[in-house]
Amino acid sequence: ASAPYLRRSGPALEKDTVLGLVLRLGVPAEHPSMASSFSNPATRTRKDVSQITDGFRRQLELYQGKCNELVKALVVAGAQSRQRVIQWFTDALLLNVNADGTRPDRSKVSSEELLVNLSVVMLKLCEPFINDPKKALLVDPGFVSSPESNGSIYNMTGDNALPRLSQNITDAEALAPYNPKNSFIPLCFFFCSRSLSLTVVPGGGRYENIARNVYHTHRTIRQQNGDLRSDPRFNRLLQIQYAKEIVMMSPTYITDVFRYYNMAAGIFLTMEKDLLKTMPEHIVDDLCSVLVYASSFCAKLLSGVDVGNLYRLTVLLLSKEYSQLVRNYNLRAKLGDVLHDIFLPGNSENHSEVPDSVTCDPLAGGRPYLTSDKLSKETLAPSLLLLYGEVENTGFYEKNDHRTKIAALLKFLWDSPEHKPAFKRITEDKKSFITFANGIINEMNDKFASVMETLPAIRTVQLQMANPQEWGALNEEERETITSRHENNEREVQRSLPLCNSVMKMLGFLNTDKDIRDMFLLPDMCPRLANMLLHVLTKLVGSRGLGLKVENPESYNFRPKEMLQDLCVVFSSFAAADAFQTECAKSGYYTPELMSKSVKTCRKLGLLVGESMDLFDLLATKVEDASKVTISDEDLYQDAPDEFLDPLMQEFMTDPVKLPTSGNIVDRKTITQHLLNDGTDPFNRKKLSIDEVIPANELKEKMKVWLDNAKAKRAAKGN
Repeated sequence: ASAPYLRRSGPALEKDTVLGLVLRLGVPAEHPSMASSFSNPATRTRKDVSQITDGFRRQLELYQGKCNELVKALVVAGAQSRQRVIQWFTDALLLNVNADGTRPDRSKVSSEELLVNLSVVMLKLCEPFINDPKKALLVDPGFVSSPESNGSIYNMTGDNALPRLSQNITDAEALAPYNPKNSFIPLCFFFCSRSLSLTVVPGGGRYENIARNVYHTHRTIRQQNGDLRSDPRFNRLLQIQYAKEIVMMSPTYITDVFRYYNMAAGIFLTMEKDLLKTMPEHIVDDLCSVLVYASSFCAKLLSGVDVGNLYRLTVLLLSKEYSQLVRNYNLRAKLGDVLHDIFLPGNSENHSEVPDSVTCDPLAGGRPYLTSDKLSKETLAPSLLLLYGEVENTGFYEKNDHRTKIAALLKFLWDSPEHKPAFKRITEDKKSFITFANGIINEMNDKFASVMETLPAIRTVQLQMANPQEWGALNEEERETITSRHENNEREVQRSLPLCNSVMKMLGFLNTDKDIRDMFLLPDMCPRLANMLLHVLTKLVGSRGLGLKVENPESYNFRPKEMLQDLCVVFSSFAAADAFQTECAKSGYYTPELMSKSVKTCRKLGLLVGESMDLFDLLATKVEDASKVTISDEDLYQDAPDEFLDPLMQEFMTDPVKLPTSGNIVDRKTITQHLLNDGTDPFNRKKLSIDEVIPANELKEKMKVWLDNAKAKRAAKGN
């Protein structure tokens, strides 16, 4: 036909074309037949469910095999037949661009069944070059820059534009000449990537949503002492979940998807940077989504799959060299998640179900990719420090999860001798390190205070719910309100505390290195570090945080004694530094009583021993001495001329600098801290970077003369 359905919809494509009719069959998760097959799922054993699932899967794969045979026969039947198949593929992808949503409009897009079968067909057409790396080299990346060849599927403009890896693509690069050695292989490769983007990628998200709904419904029914086996909503959700597993946990289908993306990663690794940046961003985003989905729901299916190219591409794109190429912070964060979820070897802290055969490189004697890969040993530690700061630009809640995972990766690398040289080099990039350090300090300041305020509220509701008389006296609306607020509080603590724990441990192990410790002692960072540490100490010791009780504290990752121990380790590592002692003394959180109580608590609980305990004890004395000097200096500064005071903080400046954008003079540490969170001049909101500020040397010399004279007068008066 002449394809009149192009002006219509995905459903029309499905009903009015031969291939649409052929590929439309499948296992619709919400169809009544599925509900009947998985009737009363809450009463069934997992073995029983698996038998039903496997039966449907065998039938589906038999049918898909026949579809593959038909399409192959049409492709090899001649040039005209092949071209008409290609046109149908093109139409199917163009008409279903919106099929990747959480709840796509089925009046406009084709059914999930047709799109899944299309992806299976495309994977089968890619099989020859998935299995043969030499044939894979025939995938010409110029295909995406040739609208004539790709049927406008990869347009960079318009409503259905597909972004490229880099945001800086010139018109010439976007429309580069395309003269492939083999035109069919590139078409199959890139059309397959689009079909997977419309099926298995959103399918993973939909399955996760169903699994989450099943979990929360199960929990709610249990809390209300309901009957799971007879609850209609719970059983209906289980039916849909089991039906979706027919496809989304199919060993054949999901394994083929893994193999495709590993091949795609291998192709990307062969490209020069200028060519790689023109590649569709969704391919990298999709491979991340598929791997993260697999780590949560079907990790065992990764067993025996080669993922070496996926690992190497992830490390390459995270490297500083490529950080300016990939500027999508959400995508960069997902690359970090892949390293954690797939390639971090399982241990007591990382309860991963990913097989060891996946996390380890068979070509490196079975050692983990993280410790055996050459590029990783050179770049990964600084890449992760950079990424830690970058994820500030992701979602408010998402950044917690990202940073917790990055911290776990950094701990693993720190404990690996192979990465010691890279950690030694991270202090060479002062700007990146300060951005990273600023990020972890901000997290602790924001999250820990909130957690320590929320935990008592959680405890209050737990006691209320455990008292049948008190809980029963409330009406249903009051109970629902309290329960909803309680669940929100629990989610907030469960999101925040793992990150707080990780940050404190990270500060502990990083600062065992002198060069890194010296970076934290810089004037830009030391005041903020001291303030944050004393703030946490106040919450744990000064506010009786150690005595705070909640039911099932492990479910919240609430381990106050362990955190206090980690905190005291950090204090002891900085105890001998004069600058740290002074900044602790200046902190508004410091009191002699807080330090004294902390030392006694630490000694009583045996949190520190030997030299570490002695250093922590010494710090309390040193900070008290520094506090006396600080009070004396503050009295001196009261008579200082206004021009010597920072206009933002009203403190005596130590290193005055002029802002070229407004002409104002502020202390360097003040503007440095401001620019870490906001890249504008605080006086007029014009763009500004720390490299642009100008030292106010004349004023600094004038201040020195005044201060020397003031100290001399004070000394003379004292004599």
